[in-house]
This record gives sequence, structure tokens and C-alpha cells, in this order.
Amino acid sequence: MPAGWWTRTRHYFLYIVREFTALPMAAWLLWLLVEIQRASGGPNHYSPHGSLAFVIFSVVVLLFSLYHSYTFLSLAGVIINIKLVDRPVPSRLIVLSQFALWALASIVVGAVLIGFAR
Repeated sequence: MPAGWWTRTRHYFLYIVREFTALPMAAWLLWLLVEIQRASGGPNHYSPHGSLAFVIFSVVVLLFSLYHSYTFLSLAGVIINIKLVDRPVPSRLIVLSQFALWALASIVVGAVLIGFAR
């Protein structure tokens, strides 16, 4: 198999990009664990990392995580099969419910974080 087999077909390319998105997310989460450890010493021993490079990296990782989540939730209708009164629930309804729950969870987490920041 040639080295660039995945670049010849759009479907394969997008699949490999989706799988790649997990690597920067893992690096960012490891960085988050280091920051949490650094913050355990209290406010006198901690100064948050706010360099431009870190902010840009965080924004790129956010975009990767949104793409990863979108592609995963879009497949929910194919993966999840629910029968309601012996009739299958339409896959479109399953996908929409997954996105609605994602939005609800984002709002709840955002509200909690804003509440803790006050």
C-alpha cells in the first residue's frame, strides 16, 4: 500500500484527519493536568500560562475537538438503533437529540464555570 493512500480519496482523508485530532487534544489535556498540579500550591505559587502560542494552540485544539465531536455525533444515527412501540426511531431524530444534549451539556458546564468564577 503506498504511503499516501489516504490522500487520494476525500472520505479517507477526512477519516485520518478526524483520527489525528485526538493527538493535539491529548497533548492539551496533559498540559491541563500539569496546570492543575501547579495550581495545587495555591494562588501564591501559580501563574496561569497565557502566552500567545498557548492561546493559539488552545483555539486550534478547540476547533479539532469540535470537529471530532461533530463527526462522532453525526454517526449516532447509524450506531444507535432504538425501537419505540416496535417501530424504529428515525436516525435523524437520534442525531438531533445527540446534538441537543451536547448543546445542553455545554450550557450547563458554561454556567457552572461562570458561577465558580464569580
